[in-house]
Amino acid sequence: MTASASRVPAEFNNAVIVDDYDLAFDPGDKLNGSLYLCTPRGSAATRPDGAIAALRAAGLWSEVAPKSVPDEQRQAYKDGLIFVAAIAYRAGAEHLVIARFDHPKFPSDSKRWEAWVDFFDARQERAR
Repeated sequence: MTASASRVPAEFNNAVIVDDYDLAFDPGDKLNGSLYLCTPRGSAATRPDGAIAALRAAGLWSEVAPKSVPDEQRQAYKDGLIFVAAIAYRAGAEHLVIARFDHPKFPSDSKRWEAWVDFFDARQERAR
C-alpha cells in the first residue's frame, strides 16, 4: 500500500509511516522530540515547507533547518521508534500526517503533541 494521492491508510503504525511517507522533524527543539510531519513519499503536490513555516510562526517549531529520514536509515527508524499516535489532515488533493512516536533517547512530549494537534485541528480538516 502507498500513501499517494488522497488515499489515507486505514491505520497507522511504524511500517506504514516510515515506508510510505517522507518524515520531517525538528532537530532544534527537544519538545518536538519524536514528533514528525509526514507527507506521502515522493509527492510533489504535498511538501512540508508551508506547515513548518506555520508551526514556526506559532512557536511550535524551531528556526533550525528541518531534517528528514534518509532512505538508508528507514529500517532503523522502524525498529527503534515506538508508535504512539498519528492523525491525517487534508492538504489539497493529498494529505499530510502528524505522527507521535517515543524513543528512549528522544521521548515525545505529550503537551507539545497536544499543541500540534490543536494547531492542525484549528487550520485543517482531518482526512478521516
